[in-house]
Amino acid sequence: MRQRTRARARLLSQRLVGQGWATASEAVGAFGLMQGQEPTVFSSIALRTTGGIDSVAQALDRHDIIRAYPMRGTVFVGLAEDMRWMTQLLAKPAAERALRNCEAAGVSPAQVDEIREAVLLDGPVSNAQLKEIVTRVAGGVPEPAMIYRPRYLFLVDGSCAYLGSAQLLGPAPDAPGIAERFNGERQEAVNEVVRRYVATRGPVTFDDVAWWSKLPVREIRTALDSLGDGFIDNDGDYFHASLIDALAGAPASAFRTPHLLPAFDEYILGYKDRLYAMSEDVHTHLVPSNMGVFRKSIVVDGIVRGTWRGAGGTLAVEDVGGLPKYAMPGIRRKFRDFPVLPATAV
Repeated sequence: MRQRTRARARLLSQRLVGQGWATASEAVGAFGLMQGQEPTVFSSIALRTTGGIDSVAQALDRHDIIRAYPMRGTVFVGLAEDMRWMTQLLAKPAAERALRNCEAAGVSPAQVDEIREAVLLDGPVSNAQLKEIVTRVAGGVPEPAMIYRPRYLFLVDGSCAYLGSAQLLGPAPDAPGIAERFNGERQEAVNEVVRRYVATRGPVTFDDVAWWSKLPVREIRTALDSLGDGFIDNDGDYFHASLIDALAGAPASAFRTPHLLPAFDEYILGYKDRLYAMSEDVHTHLVPSNMGVFRKSIVVDGIVRGTWRGAGGTLAVEDVGGLPKYAMPGIRRKFRDFPVLPATAV
C-alpha cells in the first residue's frame, strides 16, 4: 500500500476524517485503549467525537472512562467496564515487579496493603492526600518513591484508577475480569483486543499488533486469523472491510484539512513504524533524541508537516515538513476551537 493511501486510510479508521463517534465512551470503547501519559489524551478523544470535550468530561465524571496502567507500564485510557480484564491480560507480570519495587523503596507488603485499604476507603484522593496516607502508614516523612511506587502498583494491579475530570486516585469501578467477561477463555480476550486495534488503526501489520500489544506471537496469529468477514487481509495489511468504501467515497479535500494533534496521539503512537506519516528528519524533530518526549504535531493529508505550541493562548507553529500555505487558515481555526479539558490534578 502506498504511503499516502496508508496515511489517509488510518485517518479514516481513527475517525479524524469522516464521521466521528457520537460520544467519548463510544470512541474509547472502539479503540479499546488509548495512550494516555498526559491528560491531553482527553483532547485526542474529543477530536474523534461529535460530542466534543463536553462528552469527555461527562464520561469521566460518570466514571465510564478511566486512566490506569493496563499494559506496558504506561498510562492508558479505557472504558471502566473493560479495564480489569484488559489489565489482567496485558499488564502481568508488571504487578509483581511493582510490588518488589515498593519493598525496595522501603514500603513493606503489609504497609502496601494498609495504604491501598485507606485509598479504597477514603478515595478518590489527590496526590497531597496520598502523601498524607503514606506518611501516616510509614510513620514519618516518606521519600518520593514511597509515594509513587505504591500508586503505580495500585494502578497496574487494577485495584485503583484515575477518576473524574480531576483525575484523582480512587477505587477502580467494579468490572469483570477475564473469567467473567470471557468465561476464562484467554484467547477470546486476545481476539477482542486485536479486533479493536485493527478496526480503529487499520491498515496494520502483524508487527504493528505485536509491538503494540506485546502479546505472544501464537495468540496474535490466532486472533488475526479469527477476525472474520468484516475484516480484510490484503497481503499482510489488516483493516476493517468498510475502509475500502470510505476511502473511495472521501474527497481529497477532506484529507487536506489540517489536524492539530496532542503530543501523545494515537495517530502517531499507535504503530510500530511512524515513518508512514513523516520523514526521518521530521521524526527526529517530533521526538527529540528519541527519548519518549513528543511534540504536538500538525498533520496535513496524513503527513506530519509541522509542530505547534499554544502556551498562554498564543499559537506558535514550526514548519518542519513543508507546511503548505493553504493550510494556515485551517490551522488557526483548529487552534481556536481546540478541545481542552480544564487543568487536572495529575
